[in-house]
Amino acid sequence: MPTDPVSLTPQAVYETLRARRAWVVGPAIAGFVVAALMSVVTPRDWKAEQGLIIRSEAAGFVEQRLGKFTDLSEMKTVQETLLEVARSQSVIEAVLRQVGPATCHAKPDWPSPRDVVDFRDNLRITPPGGAEFGKTEVFYIGLLDTDADRAVRLVEALTDQLETRLQQLRDVQASSLVAELERSVGSAQATLDTEVARLTDFERSVGADLAALRQIESPGGGQSDIGQQALAIDAEIMRAAAERRRFEKLVQLLGAISQNPGAITSLPDTLLAGQPALVQLKTGVAQAQLNFANLQGKRTATHPFVVAARNAQRQVEEQLRQELPEAIAGVEIEAAIAAERELSLIERRASLDRRAAGLAAKRSEYSQLVASVESRKQVVETGRRQLADANALRAGAGSGSVLARIDGVERGARPVGPGRTTVAASGGLAGLILGVGVVFFGISVPATTSPVSPSGQHHESPRPNSTPAEAAATAPHSGRFGEDWIAATPEPTPYDDSVQYSEASTGLRTVSI
Repeated sequence: MPTDPVSLTPQAVYETLRARRAWVVGPAIAGFVVAALMSVVTPRDWKAEQGLIIRSEAAGFVEQRLGKFTDLSEMKTVQETLLEVARSQSVIEAVLRQVGPATCHAKPDWPSPRDVVDFRDNLRITPPGGAEFGKTEVFYIGLLDTDADRAVRLVEALTDQLETRLQQLRDVQASSLVAELERSVGSAQATLDTEVARLTDFERSVGADLAALRQIESPGGGQSDIGQQALAIDAEIMRAAAERRRFEKLVQLLGAISQNPGAITSLPDTLLAGQPALVQLKTGVAQAQLNFANLQGKRTATHPFVVAARNAQRQVEEQLRQELPEAIAGVEIEAAIAAERELSLIERRASLDRRAAGLAAKRSEYSQLVASVESRKQVVETGRRQLADANALRAGAGSGSVLARIDGVERGARPVGPGRTTVAASGGLAGLILGVGVVFFGISVPATTSPVSPSGQHHESPRPNSTPAEAAATAPHSGRFGEDWIAATPEPTPYDDSVQYSEASTGLRTVSI
């Protein structure tokens, strides 16, 4: 059987709340009172905060700006390390022992594990407002405590412990680095000494060619001494061969001149270089031939002057013919000397080639030894430089702190969290909402029959066409909370399909809330 839903109007809501105002006001007052008492009894937390600036370690870092981090990741790593140090159990226990318990009655097991956990829960490490943790060198350490003065003392003690603990950690790290680097440098130095000894023995075996071998191995050494000597010997060999060929040619020409002495004038001066006797003979023959030719052109062949000139020419040529064997023998000796010198130079050149081949065979091993020594030197130099940096870090760990305080500890002007008035008002509002919910969601709609009270008395049910206000007026107001709103279930009646039921005949109304 369909029913028509009826909306709950504002007037009906008002009438319902006015009729049940006790159920609304009561929870609101109770919530207000309870919240007010809780705000008075419950201790409130005060916050103390200390601003800090962290810097990078200056010792051992000459390639960067002193006190500055190379990048954000390094700064974030350092700050995360500091955060873990601040939350460590040893630091927290030292702070709590220094400040003492909050109450005047000291605990025998102070500080207990529970106190350490509570301290961690109240610890706040935050970046400046609007910044991200690890993106700036500034950060704040804050603590919550029910006593404002104790919160300040806790922050001061925590800052002192952080500085002390960080110095201890830096000293431990630097000492560990120094010990490790000392062993590393010692091992590298021993290896270097071994390689240097091998290189020394090899260079001693090379002997006189060591300078040439070093020059060959050097990348910018230029041409080696052996190469320069080879070039000079090649030039001397060429000159000696030229001298030998000149002397051999001169011997050949002088042999032909012995049959025709007058042909000596046709010899070039280059062939006669270094032969003064032959040069004089050539000059004498040339003058005699010239004098005879001049007189012959002026006088007859029978003229005494012409005859005398002819005889003089013949005498000079005869003298040349007599001296040529000695001159040829001298030239042959010089040719032999030039040939021997050429052979000697060729032998020297071959010796240089053999030396160069030997150096080339030794160059590979020598290069490996030199490279090994150089690499070991670099390892030792790097280790010593790192060892010096580690010693500087260890020296600076106990003399300076990487933390700098910004002013003093700041204490909040008021406790953290909502005030007592806000808490009491919130409790009253919660009670009010609870009462309204009970009124509207904890009741049932009256049925057609009269409700039955727990005592068995029937009450008049509201009329079908009555308003919500009239229904509320006729509703029972006795009994425990909600019992007078429980409607008795009517006995079921047979349902006939032939009968048309209406809202007026049944007395049922459907109310939509």
